[in-house]
Amino acid sequence: MPSSSLRLHSTQDHAYNDSLKKIRVMQSNETTGYNPSLKTILLTQGKKTKKAVLWFHGYTAATLQFKPLAELCFKKGYNVLVPCIPHHGFKDRLTDEVSKVRMKELVQFTDTMVDVMHGLGEEVVVGGLSMGGVMTSWVAQYRADVAIAVIIAPFLGARIIPTKMTPLVVAGTGILPDIKQWWDAEKKMDCDGPKYGYPQYSFKSLRQILKMGMKIRADARKEQPAANKVFMVINDHDESVNNELCQELVDSWKGSGAGNVQTYHFPDELGIPHDCISIEQPKGNTRVVYPTLMKMVSG
Repeated sequence: MPSSSLRLHSTQDHAYNDSLKKIRVMQSNETTGYNPSLKTILLTQGKKTKKAVLWFHGYTAATLQFKPLAELCFKKGYNVLVPCIPHHGFKDRLTDEVSKVRMKELVQFTDTMVDVMHGLGEEVVVGGLSMGGVMTSWVAQYRADVAIAVIIAPFLGARIIPTKMTPLVVAGTGILPDIKQWWDAEKKMDCDGPKYGYPQYSFKSLRQILKMGMKIRADARKEQPAANKVFMVINDHDESVNNELCQELVDSWKGSGAGNVQTYHFPDELGIPHDCISIEQPKGNTRVVYPTLMKMVSG
């Protein structure tokens, strides 16, 4: 997958109505097996706006994760889209869809959503958390047609896995049968936080997300990010993500000569959980997180 081919995207002017139709088709396809409250969210001013914001939710989460933040963006006068990422949003929280996430599909979905956003706004802002943060990192690396990329705690590696071991783990899990685990082995279905997400994760799917991150990191050592402005948001209290790899990506970009990358840290003493977006997180602090992200969105 040569990086040069990843930069080839349509530069034609996108009409608002065309993008609206594509989004409505997406929503109409989210029927059989889907939870109606977890479908793709579109908040529109009824016309193309100066700025449009795209939010990517996390793995095993859902669109509701970003709904309150999306509403804040909408109140600022932006058009906002929170798409239901493939294999998410199902009523059955123990669905086998949790194991079906694949890098190729994530890449295609990411690029398609960015294309659609050009019909919603003159400037496109993209942000995402965890898996959504990896998707946003992809946008930052390869999409020159994006004004701002807000990368939030991207899952480039797991905190419990030493940085140097991450590539070996990715390779090793590729030859093993899939394993599904509870996010909380004790509470299982009753784990803390939102009750709309999947309580289990799949090693096969996590591997695909990590592969996507490895591709980005490899190209970042050779090329500057294509997006006009990039924010890397690191949560120092994050219990899930390897923050060394987040910083390594920033250092690689700057080592390639990038002057458009800024890093922001939520300090450890705030005790903010990995899912710093969901208002349902008992230890969350959206009163701190949301205003910070909104400043980044505003540029």
